[in-house]
Amino acid sequence: MDQVVMSESTPHPPPKSERFSVPAGLYWFVRFVNATTPLFIKLGQLESEFLASRIAAIPIDRPIYILGLPRAGTTVSAQMLSEHPDVTTHRYSDFVLPYTPWWWNRFFPKLPIKALRSPVERVNRDRLQVTRDSSEGVEEMIWLRFFDQLHDSSRSNVLDDNTLNSDFENFFKDHIRKLLLVRGRSRYVSKNNPCVTRMRYLRRIFPDARFLLYVRNPIDHAASVLKQDRIFSDLARDDQRLVRMNKMTGFHEFGPNYVPINLGNDAITREIYRCRDEGRQVRARALQWASVFGFIIEQLEHDPELARAVCIVRYEDLCVKPEETIDRILAHTGLSPDAFTPMRIKYISKLSLPDYYRPNFSVQERSEIIALTKDVAAHFGYSLV
Repeated sequence: MDQVVMSESTPHPPPKSERFSVPAGLYWFVRFVNATTPLFIKLGQLESEFLASRIAAIPIDRPIYILGLPRAGTTVSAQMLSEHPDVTTHRYSDFVLPYTPWWWNRFFPKLPIKALRSPVERVNRDRLQVTRDSSEGVEEMIWLRFFDQLHDSSRSNVLDDNTLNSDFENFFKDHIRKLLLVRGRSRYVSKNNPCVTRMRYLRRIFPDARFLLYVRNPIDHAASVLKQDRIFSDLARDDQRLVRMNKMTGFHEFGPNYVPINLGNDAITREIYRCRDEGRQVRARALQWASVFGFIIEQLEHDPELARAVCIVRYEDLCVKPEETIDRILAHTGLSPDAFTPMRIKYISKLSLPDYYRPNFSVQERSEIIALTKDVAAHFGYSLV
């Protein structure tokens, strides 16, 4: 299976012929599936009935959730764990038809589709190259079909222990079992950053779930996110298909598609929008960082059981101390370290801090980030002074 690989730094945009693009056929099929989602949900339920006796025997053992805010190492970590022989994740190819994983994964490899067979640098221009078999966060498409408030910033996006949605829970559990069945694996790994607001709900559904919470120094994080905002704003002008695909698949993290996470504090959400509209993106992103991780700290301090299920992974440790960090991830998730030895060696040699951009904030912008985030950042061992 082709995987994400770390390439050399790319300080300038790649030639247009080498850029990630959305094939027209793929785009129109995804639009069709999106417009007829109730039909495909029914097909997914029919698939589960067809496989009922087989998936009933498949346990969902300690599902692993990789989450946080984007640009903190979640993608490369998901790809790394996807190479463990016990693990399966969603792939780029699953974007096309996520609701019937058994039928789609048996049918798709037989199609004469050339798109993304060879590695290309992904649209983020961050050294990660992808193919159609690379790990990706497709799961959000399923959440969106059962919850209508998840990306509505006028309402709280938090799901907790009191959330009940039996239709989603039944569909989702069957979906994971079918994915494990068709891939012949025993552990499910999800990279889904928005689930940072859903850990308590996920813990209720899967009491043995393991969470990998990724965090990054807020100054460097803001620089990386704002770089992505510029890239996706350029794409909004050059490639409307990609922009629409992002909306259909629940990707609201960068550029014109950016939707702040509402953690139950409408005032902060309104302030983030106001700063964005006034061109004060640095303050907007710092406010989001502080609110998200402040929310997490409060949850973990008041819920020791949830805290035990969470492993905090600092982006800097992943890049600078990969041996120690990878071993800590394996220990927390219960994945066999022996089976992962070749992949561990590979990623230790590849992981490094980015060299394709540097924070370039004014003194005032840097001071504003520090003022807004320093107290929360201190909980994660960051000293911003």
